[in-house]
Amino acid sequence: MAHTIPLAHALDDSHLSPAAPAPVVPALVDLSAGTARYHHPHYLRVEQNGPDQVRFVFREFTGRESEPSSPLEMYRDPALTSEQCTMIGRQYTAARVLWSKRRMRVQAAPLLETAALRWSAWTIAHDTVMSRFAEFATLPDDRWRSQVLRLLDAHRVARQMAADWDDIAEQLAVVVDDQHAVACDWRDELDLTVVAAELGVDVKGWLVDHISAYRATPYYRHDTPLVARLVKTIDEQRARLADVAHLTADPDTGRQFAPNRL
Repeated sequence: MAHTIPLAHALDDSHLSPAAPAPVVPALVDLSAGTARYHHPHYLRVEQNGPDQVRFVFREFTGRESEPSSPLEMYRDPALTSEQCTMIGRQYTAARVLWSKRRMRVQAAPLLETAALRWSAWTIAHDTVMSRFAEFATLPDDRWRSQVLRLLDAHRVARQMAADWDDIAEQLAVVVDDQHAVACDWRDELDLTVVAAELGVDVKGWLVDHISAYRATPYYRHDTPLVARLVKTIDEQRARLADVAHLTADPDTGRQFAPNRL
């Protein structure tokens, strides 16, 4: 299956008025004469795509090929003009974009499958935390301490589920970052939601941050994104229960909810 990608570039360097028709320079459009040995193996042809654009056509990439890279030999070939070298370089740029998108799809597919399971586990754990906390409002006083234990257990489970999610989210962030780094131009960046939709995976509500959010810094330690969100919720719940314990003169319960993290 052939793939095409438009790549804008000036076909005419004479800076003619827009009113004048832009001439087609055969040497820039026809890359067959004397340049075939430098073409990417997937390259099929180049087509003019308007007065100032060309479109490179390739056979389908698998995403498992080596990253397309312009052959250095062409820059030392005296038989090639600078225009031909430029066109070949642009051919490889177009090839890299298509290759990077296919590679991202291949790498993201198994990760998205695992991520769907982990997000489901996290959702259940988070809902349990919120439910356990809400139950305090209707419990009789003699059941508060047992409910505290249930809430703390829910906190620990949710913390683990959040950490598991952030682990797979970081892997997805790496895949996205790799594709965007190859694409360079934002118009050629592939969004993870597009890939997920193609695979029928519902990513609504998922928290997948930029790769930098998952990496430790040499200056300070920070929680990964979903863990940080959960810790904020836990701290808020602890503070609320500590206030209640203080106001009801229950110092033992208050000490249990003194500020600390799991």
